[in-house]
Amino acid sequence: MTMFLPGMEESFATTAVVCNSAARTWCDPSQHCEVVGLDFGCNSVHYYMARCGRQGKMRFSELPGWLRRLETGSLVVCEAAHLGVPQTELSLAQPYKADDLLDLYSGLRSRGVTLKLAPHAHTGKRMRLWVAHRCPDIVSGSEKSDAADAIALAIYVDRCNDIALANPYRSFNNAAKREFGRKVRQLSNRILNAERTDEYKGKFYPLVVSLARKVRRLGNTPDLKFVLSIASTVVSEEQGRLLLFTHRGHVPGRWFWLRNVLRMSAWHHRGGIARSNLMWHRFRPFSASYAMRGFGVNLKNGNGYKDFALHTDSEKAARTAAMKFYREMILQCRDRCIAKALEMGAGRMELTDTPQEADHGR
Repeated sequence: MTMFLPGMEESFATTAVVCNSAARTWCDPSQHCEVVGLDFGCNSVHYYMARCGRQGKMRFSELPGWLRRLETGSLVVCEAAHLGVPQTELSLAQPYKADDLLDLYSGLRSRGVTLKLAPHAHTGKRMRLWVAHRCPDIVSGSEKSDAADAIALAIYVDRCNDIALANPYRSFNNAAKREFGRKVRQLSNRILNAERTDEYKGKFYPLVVSLARKVRRLGNTPDLKFVLSIASTVVSEEQGRLLLFTHRGHVPGRWFWLRNVLRMSAWHHRGGIARSNLMWHRFRPFSASYAMRGFGVNLKNGNGYKDFALHTDSEKAARTAAMKFYREMILQCRDRCIAKALEMGAGRMELTDTPQEADHGR
């Protein structure tokens, strides 16, 4: 592959140290009097307070009242899968209904307690691994438990805070942008699933593959799989015609597309085959090559790759630079796909039926 380089039981543990370098756009832990991590499991909620080292557990029914008694200025961090998803007929395991969660959010805001939601895909490995590596007296690297995850959430956010956190939703109605992204990923998955069975030769979606080949010939892309993955999130093919995906009559812009279609953030749950192709199969070797040739830094561990949570500062800087360059390469390819599709006479496929955006915090 071608690479491109630029020029309520309580116990006590070790007290965490407040670090101003953990300030990020989503929150600044140093501005809060306490950082509390929560994790759910076995009909209980486990908590850990990073500053005082206090930990314990309680029943689901006790949590709302306990949170409202926290000191004003506290920061609470919990996986979105637990305090960001309401109970429905399809998710009966969730402990709280939508109205209960919205009441909790409102109560915490009025109390001056900040709630942030963490992407659950990163809690277990990246956060816990980071904390275990630096605080082995608090969490063992091999320890996988709800109590350990509560500790990991609190200490990671307090000291590192490198994974974006989200605000709770203001409403649980489906926002039109999120629904658009979900529909595009479904259609993209259909194209990529079909074409990979024939090694992307265009047997099932000849126009989409033709578009990808035309863009591939323009250069600055690793391979056809990379381009086709992007093209499949921009166009579809129906009855022998290319169709550009539109949201309320317009082809979405770059930021909209990155956030809602490719889900290029820590919140990439169910990101689809295209994102998996780009970030798992292509970015890891790209970043390793970029880091070695541009920075003299090795991101590989034998035939595998070093865990991001264990990167040194120089390795982290190299990976960040690689990501910035790679993302621009993705965006350039996306723009070329749109331009080439228009040259090929592409029509429009409107995917947004919702008349108004839901009011939400993410």
